[in-house]
Amino acid sequence: MNGKNLGPNVARHRSSAVWGKYPRGLTLLVVAAVAALLAACASAPAAVPTGVAPTPTSATGSAASPSAPTSRIGLTCDHVLPTDLVASAISAGMVTTELMTNRTSATPLGYAVTQFGGVSCLGSVGDSSVSVQVLPDSFSQWAIYEESNPEVVSGTDAAYGDASAVACLGRGTESACSVDVFANGAWIAIAAQGINVDASLSNQAVAEHVSPLISDIVRKITDAPSPTPAWTAPATTGALPADCTVYATAEEFRALFGATGEIIIGGDNDGDGWGIENAAWTSVGVERCMWVPESTGQTWPLYITALPGGEWAFDRSAVLMTAGDAVQEVADIAGVSRATFGCHVYSGFCTLDAVIEGNWVEFSAEKVAIGSEDEVRAQLRDMAARAVARFPA
Repeated sequence: MNGKNLGPNVARHRSSAVWGKYPRGLTLLVVAAVAALLAACASAPAAVPTGVAPTPTSATGSAASPSAPTSRIGLTCDHVLPTDLVASAISAGMVTTELMTNRTSATPLGYAVTQFGGVSCLGSVGDSSVSVQVLPDSFSQWAIYEESNPEVVSGTDAAYGDASAVACLGRGTESACSVDVFANGAWIAIAAQGINVDASLSNQAVAEHVSPLISDIVRKITDAPSPTPAWTAPATTGALPADCTVYATAEEFRALFGATGEIIIGGDNDGDGWGIENAAWTSVGVERCMWVPESTGQTWPLYITALPGGEWAFDRSAVLMTAGDAVQEVADIAGVSRATFGCHVYSGFCTLDAVIEGNWVEFSAEKVAIGSEDEVRAQLRDMAARAVARFPA
């Protein structure tokens, strides 16, 4: 580590940065979704060859899928997660895939880093995993993160790159590390859990143990060429609505969920957390909508996320999402090119994922708040059809 201070020894900065942006309820879902992603990928790895998008094989795939973004810095998952270093730093036998390879966890939000030309990878085996996300050309986004995170160390005192925040927790084979680095204009976020080390290792010692892998990742990003121009969606892509009420008005929400009183509709709250995911969502213009009864402030049985121009990501994930019986194709929704529907045990939510004018729009509703799976499917189908009719001309 060249004698540099590794920073705080309490793994807290990533949690405050990523989850603090959302209401308490949404925080819990996102945490559960990530946990489910890591667990599912660990138990069933290698669903997708590294850096390769699956070829659509069902009706969910377009006959002529749109062009997809590629890494703007020329690096792939094989580059940032080399087998030998991953084995020595985390655990042997890891399989590397794209980060969002679990069919119930591939979401419009999850593909934002890739859409901005970044790298988003996961290595996993058993209970061990390591994820790496690289967001190029993120000067302004990192500045927001650094301003709100006092644990960031900059300049010559930084453990890695131009600035970094490192947090490791020594717990034997349950050890974990969370690292954010700014290097060569790129934001690098690394999260590892289930690090296979001796129980006697301290937090600092665990940080030293994983440093060869982190140093190698940062070196490759530092040596990478300047990023190429950002990918742009096809000219045929339609505009997403600027107003969340296009998806559901307060009256429609009350009727669907039996709510009373004022309904707060919006895409953000006043949370001050900021992480690489937030930065990527902002960079590509992800749309987020939530409906919150003012009387509770934490009940959010409906939320919608949309990735502008995200048809390519839907096609990439649809093959994964329909690989089992949990998710089925949905046809004949007016204005929707193709769609899938599924309910997820880990969250209690059901989602209708739809391609609308080249965008990926995900409608998510709490199952117990509506009724049976068939009832949720019918309601979300109707909501999607109404929304499409209101989209900007």
